[in-house]
Amino acid sequence: MASQLDIERDPFLTLLTDALRAGPGSPQWHDAVAQLKTANENVDEYRLLIEAREALESGKDFRSVRAGPGFTRKLMGGIEEQASQKRFPLGSVIAILSGVTVIVVIGVAAYLFYPRTPADDTPKAIDELASTYFPKELSSSTFDAGIGAMWRTIGSLPLETSPDGLEPGNAVVPVDDYIGGGIVANDPIQPSLSVAIQTALRIDHPSSALIPQVFVSNNPDFSADRATSSQELVWEIQGDVQKVVVAGQVTRQASINGKSPTHTVRLILKGDLAIVECDGHQLWSGHSKLDDKPRYIGVRFIRTGAKPTGDVRIQSVRVLTSNG
Repeated sequence: MASQLDIERDPFLTLLTDALRAGPGSPQWHDAVAQLKTANENVDEYRLLIEAREALESGKDFRSVRAGPGFTRKLMGGIEEQASQKRFPLGSVIAILSGVTVIVVIGVAAYLFYPRTPADDTPKAIDELASTYFPKELSSSTFDAGIGAMWRTIGSLPLETSPDGLEPGNAVVPVDDYIGGGIVANDPIQPSLSVAIQTALRIDHPSSALIPQVFVSNNPDFSADRATSSQELVWEIQGDVQKVVVAGQVTRQASINGKSPTHTVRLILKGDLAIVECDGHQLWSGHSKLDDKPRYIGVRFIRTGAKPTGDVRIQSVRVLTSNG
């Protein structure tokens, strides 16, 4: 009978096969039993069950489940993925370290090349300049025998020389105005040179109408009436008050020691830094604002008021350098 049954096409046999596959108690089993009980066909139910069972046991390829296309590839891929998740992710670690290295390099480059405000080392440089030794004399003038060849006169205020030094002559000064006269060195000093301009003065009768000045200019051109230039570092004394003038602005003023009529003024320069001293005491230090230009040193007198007053003489001017 088994040879006459088409177990793949008969719906009833299909139901029986599913019931046998699912086993007793399953919904398929209950459906099969119910149909056997209610079937009107004259069939041998028992034989049908036996045939279906024999067909299953014989290995007949009925409603078999086959692997679909790509099943093997997907299965092997899943196995490899699970295996890779269990291994140490070396590639990921290398990628992370490379990224961190790039970030560090960029950060260092930004730190090195980003424009920053440089640290102000002026106080240290000023201390070094103040402690500089100036053993070499570049020039020395005493004016007892006149104005030497190293100088040229400037301004409209006449000058006189004597064994006591350089002093201003008499001149008519316009009301509420002033005139000046002095001398300036012919040869400039280069800004890279460390120099000390040391000037000795004698002030017997100080006056606010007669102002002696020691100056350094970065311009060789001076006004014909007042003997001044556009950019200067100046020490001056008016009455008993000494002042430091930088680029036309008074940056420091203090009373001078009146116990002695003689005083020594030193202007120390190197590059853009400068120190102004009087009688061995530092009066001012900082940036001279003379730029990187040759410097012209000199002394002069400024006179104000219609009536000449004051008794001031410049006894000597020495230029010293630390360079051998």
